[in-house]
Amino acid sequence: MGERDREQSTQQLLISMADTTWRMFTPPALTVALGLWADNSWQTGPWMTLLSMIVGLGGSVMLVKRQLKGY
Repeated sequence: MGERDREQSTQQLLISMADTTWRMFTPPALTVALGLWADNSWQTGPWMTLLSMIVGLGGSVMLVKRQLKGY
């Protein structure tokens, strides 16, 4: 394996890691923010936040599974 191949392999690994990172953290962060807004707007306590956290985590799992199927 030459130096050029090793460099391309490293770049592909870093891109894959960045892709996985956004798939893991963006959905829960967005849905929890939405849940906090809903709780504050409708005075529903922690229920909308908890529900949105579960939905966000489920979305993350689905996105990461879809990514792994592509490899």
